[in-house]
Amino acid sequence: MGFAGELATIGLAEVFQNVAFNRLTGVLAVRERERQVALWIEEGRIRAFRSGEERAMDYEALAERSGAIDPATLAAGRKRRRRLTLLRVLRREEGFDEARFAAAVRERIEEEVIALFGWREASFVFEEGRPGVREFDAEQTDLGIAIDATALAMEAARRLDEWESISRHISSEREIFLAAPGAAATEIPPGSEEVLALLDGTRDVRALVGELPQPRFHLMKTIAGLAAAGLVERATAEHLRELSRRAGAAGEVHRAAGYLESALEREAGDLDSRRELVRLFERSGRKNEAARELKRLAYAHEERGDLDAAKDAYERASVLVPYDTDTIERIVAIHDGRGDKSEFMKAGRRLAEAYASQGMHEESLEVYQRLLARDEESYALREALAATYVKLHEPKQAARELLVLARRAWGRNSWDRALDYYRNVLAVDRECAEATDRVAEIESGRVRQLRTRRRRRIALAACSVLLGLLGWQLSREWCAQDALAAAARAGTCGLAQDPSDESLILTLGNHAAVARDFPWTRAAGHAEETAGALLMEQLQRIQITLARKPDLAEQRLRRLAEVRLPRDLADLWRAERDRLLVEIAGRRAGPVTPSAGR
Repeated sequence: MGFAGELATIGLAEVFQNVAFNRLTGVLAVRERERQVALWIEEGRIRAFRSGEERAMDYEALAERSGAIDPATLAAGRKRRRRLTLLRVLRREEGFDEARFAAAVRERIEEEVIALFGWREASFVFEEGRPGVREFDAEQTDLGIAIDATALAMEAARRLDEWESISRHISSEREIFLAAPGAAATEIPPGSEEVLALLDGTRDVRALVGELPQPRFHLMKTIAGLAAAGLVERATAEHLRELSRRAGAAGEVHRAAGYLESALEREAGDLDSRRELVRLFERSGRKNEAARELKRLAYAHEERGDLDAAKDAYERASVLVPYDTDTIERIVAIHDGRGDKSEFMKAGRRLAEAYASQGMHEESLEVYQRLLARDEESYALREALAATYVKLHEPKQAARELLVLARRAWGRNSWDRALDYYRNVLAVDRECAEATDRVAEIESGRVRQLRTRRRRRIALAACSVLLGLLGWQLSREWCAQDALAAAARAGTCGLAQDPSDESLILTLGNHAAVARDFPWTRAAGHAEETAGALLMEQLQRIQITLARKPDLAEQRLRRLAEVRLPRDLADLWRAERDRLLVEIAGRRAGPVTPSAGR
């Protein structure tokens, strides 16, 4: 049996009044975000307190500050403690005042419980029954503490009224105060001397709570009174940064980070201090805090329009906390705004996976749909989309996406891949007729037979084409050889009987015809070489004739121009002809040397 609710609806005072009036016994758990505490209540009275984050109290410090035992005796008892509780060890020591120790522990429990009344967004659960043996510290349970819950609620209400005036001077326990310059000793209120001596600008209010025997509320009330009187003032951001630098140089990383956090509360726009705070958090292994500050740094860069710096800060934060969806969402938005498709797709995949890892499959589905709208051909995206539909218990939608992939593989003759996709379709939708038929066709071997036959037909057709081309080329070589042989015989006989220009021109023309009519054959190459040799020989003769009979040389040049030569020989012949004609023109104009004519 038990009850639960929200403190915004049912106040903690009403809960205490209920358990006190009905004399209930059980454990009351209160939670707000990451903070959680538990109270053991016996017959309506609070017996013990436990913090979910860390030990609620330092019992040795309480015993020493309350004067319950001498410090030297406490140190000696600490050595003999071993597995025993501190209370059992101290009970064996002479001079131990258990009543003082119990009063100090009781007072600390009251302070911790009163602090719960400031939790505005908390929830509570009360479970009846006695707690486990080790659920609460034996230091508290063995003292027989019993706190009236109703009276504690009334004290909390009174303090809440006073807290409004305190909060005007102290916004949080991380505040650091130091003595105001020019404060006169006569102005110090009685009982505040010890507090004022410790407000030297090196420790925050939370540290003072641990050093002074005063309860937290009374200590903060004293500091607020000193601040109202102008005797102390809040440390400036520059002072806090200097304290952070000193603490960092001394290796006190946590303390240095605390100073910088306080400085940033005063100057949130100091990006250099925030970068240093990130470095300190990373140095101390506090990844979540480092990622938080990197996100704040990225927000500042975005406000200034520096998207590159903002993206880098977000990327560093996502490395420290890989599945922080807020960070990855900002990275996706930056890449989308800049039109960087490839980076947008990568970041989008990371975002979808981060959502899926946290069980947010609907958000993951939306991201995959956005990505597929940009890249519809991606196999991996569609597979991930189908898997997300399966997790959302929508088999029909998953089968539809898998069918798209299976049809693509089928159309590209990727039978093994198509078979895997169709089997996956049947795994989520056994009634899909298309998948059933396709799986049967592929597994029966019919599709593979068709593929083999098609490949054979293609190979046979290719071989036939290659053989046809080879036969055609052989026939051309045969004809070219015959034509070359005929041209060679005719040229040999003709030049032997009549070595005139007409016979030479006829021989050149026959060889040129073979080279022109049978390209890409060996015979054509031989014919072109022979024609080139004859032509060069004739040009040398014309060069000799040119010195004695320019007119005859010009006449022979023009007669050789009637021969239709292959392209390469025609270019060579044209260049030599133009050179010789220039030289002939020069000789007619006046006596010049051959070198000068060239």
